[in-house]
Amino acid sequence: MTSHEDVFDTPETRQPTILSVYNQKGGVGKTTTSVNLALALAALGKSVVLIDFDPQSSATSNFLLRDKAKVGINDLLRKETFVEDAITPTAFDGLSMIVGARKLYSLEHALDSRGGSQRGLRKALHFSRNPPDYVVIDCPPALGHLAAGALAASDRLIVPVFPGRYALDGLRRTLQVVEHIQNGLNPSLTLAGILMLSITNDEVGRESLTQLRNEFPEQMFRTAFPYDVDVVKATYRRMPAAIFTPEGRTTSRFAALAWEIVHGRGTTPDDAQLKPALERIRGWHEATDTSYSARRASSIDEGDEPGGSAGNGGRQAERAQSAGRGGMGLAFVGLVVGLVAGFVLGAVAGQPILGRLLGLGG
Repeated sequence: MTSHEDVFDTPETRQPTILSVYNQKGGVGKTTTSVNLALALAALGKSVVLIDFDPQSSATSNFLLRDKAKVGINDLLRKETFVEDAITPTAFDGLSMIVGARKLYSLEHALDSRGGSQRGLRKALHFSRNPPDYVVIDCPPALGHLAAGALAASDRLIVPVFPGRYALDGLRRTLQVVEHIQNGLNPSLTLAGILMLSITNDEVGRESLTQLRNEFPEQMFRTAFPYDVDVVKATYRRMPAAIFTPEGRTTSRFAALAWEIVHGRGTTPDDAQLKPALERIRGWHEATDTSYSARRASSIDEGDEPGGSAGNGGRQAERAQSAGRGGMGLAFVGLVVGLVAGFVLGAVAGQPILGRLLGLGG
């Protein structure tokens, strides 16, 4: 087998455009964006590899790959596999994945062993054969070794933002991080765009969107996303929103966002240009809905690692703890009822009985 070092001496192969989805603030829709954007790019006919680089592995849970994936990001960072061999196809044509691992919590420093500093992931993502058009990295929040490594490996950055009082503060801190990466680890990193998600039709939503567009008029994607309860439902059911509701407005907007990624920020496709992609997504929904329904009906969760079942023991423990708490609750209720009944009985019958015992009554 060719060594990793020899691979980089082979004739140069076209490399994919690497997109990172990152915001220093947590809970702003990074995984939702990564999963659905990767799916939409594939629906546009692009070949895409999605990398779950967040130790929570939320992106991986969207694609029913736990039992199919033999290797993942953990193996790639440990130099135990080439990037081409770390990829697992999904059920959606054109979209593959490098699955996540919660062990990344303990592997943050593994990037340093692949070429110094946080540049290891960039080397690990060098394709010597069959390169995709795009790699999409779902980044963890905060700026640890993992996020820095993802940004160092990326060509372009997408920053999702939720409306709220601290949205601008979080965005400014994120752009400061980007500037730091550009000045050191990755001078080639550019901002693909700022993406406004979950915009509510109230004062907070409208004011947040206005502030962002006023302060960053040239950096905002034209596509923005109103609040959509179907996205919440899809997240709860651990499936891409585009597959959950292929006819929904969020699905068409992710297709429009993918169009901006391919053709340039600010470009707007017409209905005819998006029609093939949306039809492809509807076909995927029809082909895979039964699989997702089966998982929703099952109480079995997905394990911690590719092919693993670590989640089962934890869930059994949770059920046992729940049963124990239920038993303690019933015992407590019984005690309270007994005390109340005793108090009432004592109040009604206690005085005559006590009187006879003391010789005070007839």
